[in-house]
Amino acid sequence: MTSEDIQTNLRLPSDLKTRLKHAADASNRSMNAEVVARLEESFNAGSTPPIDEHTLDLFAEKVGQVLDEREKNRGKR
Repeated sequence: MTSEDIQTNLRLPSDLKTRLKHAADASNRSMNAEVVARLEESFNAGSTPPIDEHTLDLFAEKVGQVLDEREKNRGKR
């Protein structure tokens, strides 16, 4: 911690603290370093949340439907 860093109290649900502790241990970080890393990542402008397979499948299906409809409309001209 640098002299410019501030200390603050943070209230967390106990299950979240437990999950955070496990994540910190898995990353070989202190809990503080884990919180800082996660917060930094959340503010990273290029950061996007991961998309699950089900959501990707739904998106691909919708894109296919739109393209099919577009193709049908072109045939009507």
